[in-house]
Amino acid sequence: MASASESAPLVNAPAATAASIAASDAAAPTAGADLAMWNASTKEDVAPAASAPSTLHVGKLFHVQKFASNIASRGASMASALTRNAMRFLGVPYSFGGTSAYGFDCSGYVQHVFAMMGKHLPRTADAQYAVAHRFSGPPKAGDLVFFQTYTAGVSHVGISLGGDRFVSASSSHGVTVSSLKDSYWGPRYLGAKRVVE
Repeated sequence: MASASESAPLVNAPAATAASIAASDAAAPTAGADLAMWNASTKEDVAPAASAPSTLHVGKLFHVQKFASNIASRGASMASALTRNAMRFLGVPYSFGGTSAYGFDCSGYVQHVFAMMGKHLPRTADAQYAVAHRFSGPPKAGDLVFFQTYTAGVSHVGISLGGDRFVSASSSHGVTVSSLKDSYWGPRYLGAKRVVE
């Protein structure tokens, strides 16, 4: 999630044209700079050397890779914080319609944990399924895992801890860690979707 300082426009910043930006400045954006801000074409971009990539091109490629790496590490950090927060509520009893540490139902629990991270999710399991994104591969820590239990379609949701482990508010055990492979959850598993990239 971008901070306010990363996404807010600069106030009273001097206007600069691509021609007035030195090649070294264009190749070295500040940390957190918007990709569009430093990806403007310059004279070097229009006519690069035919025999070898320009220093500016190599510099931009490095910064794109660094930008992608920072996004990935922020995602991993958020997933770690999500699972840490999710585990804080182990043992809290199940309460139909519950959304607090006094008692949770499955979607109320997921909504509460994500809200602790500043991420708003809808209230019900099927609505959470609708807003989450499909992905390929096994679930990672922080992904949502969905099940069909008492009714057709999505009726239970939990938070993946990575691998086959997940934590959810179960009607029989309250907030507990379970396995996607156990005899109850395995046949009812519908799949995982992602909210935090």
